[in-house]
Amino acid sequence: MRHLALVAALLIGTGHAALADVVITGHDNGKTITVPLGEPLVVKLTGEHESGYYWRLDADLTPELILSGRTTDALDVPGSREVTTFTFETSAPGTVLFRASELKAGAPIPRGDSDIEITIKVEP
Repeated sequence: MRHLALVAALLIGTGHAALADVVITGHDNGKTITVPLGEPLVVKLTGEHESGYYWRLDADLTPELILSGRTTDALDVPGSREVTTFTFETSAPGTVLFRASELKAGAPIPRGDSDIEITIKVEP
């Protein structure tokens, strides 16, 4: 507890506020999420390692969200849980629809419904 108080005192004493990433997942499908302007947004989507499927963004999110990174992490064991992480910088106020689909590599890209749809509000 004293450690937390010390960290808070240091942040207040320097006049800098710590930014905490807003993290959303597939469990947020259909929801509306608000993110403060300037605060990073992280989207974590799960799949199955070596299944031949990958996560694809289905919407242009600019100017509100700028993709700054994409990683995929999993144990090197077929069938294990795989997490694809998209990291965004929030660069303008507004509302966008985050849409993503889990697609089979090499298959034609279908038109229509996405697997994930989350409304993102970037507010000043």
